[in-house]
Amino acid sequence: MARPLATCPTLPAALTQDAVATLCREGALLWAEQAAGAQTLDCAAVTVADGAGVAFLWVLQQRVRAHGGELTLVKLLPELSARLEGYAQAQTQAAASPEVLGAQPPREHPIAALGRRACEGAAAWGASVAYLGEVICALGSLFSRRFRWGDCRLAFQRCGAEAVPVSSLIGFLLGLILAFQSAIPLKMFGGEGFVGGLVGIALVRELGLIITAILMAGRTGSAFAAELGTMKVNEEIDALETMGLKPVHFLALPRIVAGTLALPFLSLFATAAGLLGGWVVMAVLGFPPQYYLDQLQAFVALGDLLGSLAKAFLFGFMVSAVGCWQGLRAGRDAGAVGTATTAAVVTGIVLLALLEGLLSGVFYAMGW
Repeated sequence: MARPLATCPTLPAALTQDAVATLCREGALLWAEQAAGAQTLDCAAVTVADGAGVAFLWVLQQRVRAHGGELTLVKLLPELSARLEGYAQAQTQAAASPEVLGAQPPREHPIAALGRRACEGAAAWGASVAYLGEVICALGSLFSRRFRWGDCRLAFQRCGAEAVPVSSLIGFLLGLILAFQSAIPLKMFGGEGFVGGLVGIALVRELGLIITAILMAGRTGSAFAAELGTMKVNEEIDALETMGLKPVHFLALPRIVAGTLALPFLSLFATAAGLLGGWVVMAVLGFPPQYYLDQLQAFVALGDLLGSLAKAFLFGFMVSAVGCWQGLRAGRDAGAVGTATTAAVVTGIVLLALLEGLLSGVFYAMGW
């Protein structure tokens, strides 16, 4: 369907933003697209023009030129003509300069990038050490009236009691899988009767705690980071600092204490569920329940359980502290909250692996 022919626009005395909008509605741009050959536009009536008016005249010229014509502005005031010329030069320079249009900045020199990242890493390390020191100092107020036990109980319920079903399920499946997989090679040597002792040692000493700690890093550490990061975005933490309250004492410490107490609690449930899963496999293999209990008593000592619980307190403290730290240092937008949540999970799991390796070497040297 052909577009209707538009007439040459009549310019008003004040070529302002409102007048430009009216001219566009009346078909001024359509006339420019239909114009061919040499065209003239009478600008004698124009006495005042703002930025929108100057841009409108330039757009008309470009539209006519794009369709093979040329538009001449007749009787345009000298000052308006000078402004139009300056606007056209600015547009030409912008088109010829990619950096003005948001092109990628020049590549940073590798040595400069290495130095910048080293400085950023040193600053982050120093801030994390200062945060750890502040948390340790804040533990001195644990039994004072200033400590928020109500927040601590609520955090313990969320990260401890509400996590019992999922940690128990994962522990049960872990014991089940471990027993089945260990029974396959042991059966080749006629040692499937030792499956119970193997499952007991693995779960009580290491796997029950490690799986629960990783679950807590993904569930609780991320939740702490998201909560405190959202408070940072909403400027609630700034409000606390304005009132003279320290965010570490007021917000982080109750969550850290709750996480420290919750992980041993969850580890016991996960280990017990895993041992139950091992008993199911032993029953499938034809061994009576008493035999399984005798195997656990023969291979698992009380020191194994106490050592695991000691590590559980340390792991719980670390996961909770990392989650709160990432939340407190988050940025002030939604993307920063997501980044802090991811960093809390990844950092917590990596530190868990490092700390577990270190403690395993120490316990081995101690003969445990």
